[in-house]
Amino acid sequence: MAKDLVYTIYSHSDADGGIAAALFSKFIYDKYAKYGWNTDIQPVNHVSVQGEWSLREIKWPCAILDFTLHPSLLSNRFFTSKPFLEKQLGQAKKVPDCYWIDHHPTGSSFPFLTENNSAEFIPNVITKWDTNAISTPGLLRTHHHELGFPAKFIKEYEEFIDLAEIIDGALYVSCEAAHDFSSHAVKLQTLFSPGHSAIDKSALYKKLVRQIAKSASVENLFDSDFLYRAIINHEEQNFNKQLRAYKKVTKLEGKVAYANFVGSHYFSGMGRFLPYMLFENANYALHIFPGMNKTSYSLSCGINPWYKPKDSSKHLGNYFAKNFSGGGHAFVAGGKVNEEELVKIEKLLEFLNE
Repeated sequence: MAKDLVYTIYSHSDADGGIAAALFSKFIYDKYAKYGWNTDIQPVNHVSVQGEWSLREIKWPCAILDFTLHPSLLSNRFFTSKPFLEKQLGQAKKVPDCYWIDHHPTGSSFPFLTENNSAEFIPNVITKWDTNAISTPGLLRTHHHELGFPAKFIKEYEEFIDLAEIIDGALYVSCEAAHDFSSHAVKLQTLFSPGHSAIDKSALYKKLVRQIAKSASVENLFDSDFLYRAIINHEEQNFNKQLRAYKKVTKLEGKVAYANFVGSHYFSGMGRFLPYMLFENANYALHIFPGMNKTSYSLSCGINPWYKPKDSSKHLGNYFAKNFSGGGHAFVAGGKVNEEELVKIEKLLEFLNE
């Protein structure tokens, strides 16, 4: 029976979500391994009401970390699993709680859903949503007392939490620092988002999460596998290719450094801050690049952390959730657009330049 007791951690497939998943994996293991529970890591991407979440069933018990999820995608079986498991396992086997922890504007796409009424729509799930938090590990640090999260974990993983804050909050001191492959933050971000097509990103993500859960040493992580060094070296070389590619397609459209790879043969991966290296006074960077198929494209947009717009009232996450089947934070967001919907890009540029 013990081998069948699996606690699933669904977490956003980036450094922020990965570090949160490692902390939560350690939390669940230390508390429930003695009752036969093991953890399974499942990296996911942001979606709207439909998407990859419509292709799988979310299993109880679990933690949902660092992404927006519509409650309608939780099946009736999900909500009836806890009493069923408690009855089946008896008092000797405790059933862990489910958690939904996020720092994205969870309720913005679904205005009916708030932390105050979450018990009505998602019963038996402990929620903590804090849009003021920079990262999910940072949220765990701020709210660990009310979540019952051990303070010793927070202290032990202080460096990883700080790195998550730097990475997800774009708190690099300069645009150049954001591409300095000798820094821990850049190396960690690189490992969680490798661009090489031969790399199984899901397997790498799970491997990183497991290793972080076992050791809180950032240095030990980088030195634990020769593959990591090879990935970082490759991505540094790829960055130089990206910079050359961005120089060919990036233009300044008002306050927006617009990198348009539609129809381009130069694309070699997205460089989040590269447009600012070309137009340092741009308030926003907008990227459009090839999607998973030939008829759709991926979008990414964010403010310039080193030259922010005077009007910061625009909420990119809400705009992308409404117009591009995506989402994100107030100052950074992503989504998708079909070939016949490219006119939406012009409207987005108008919105950013208002």
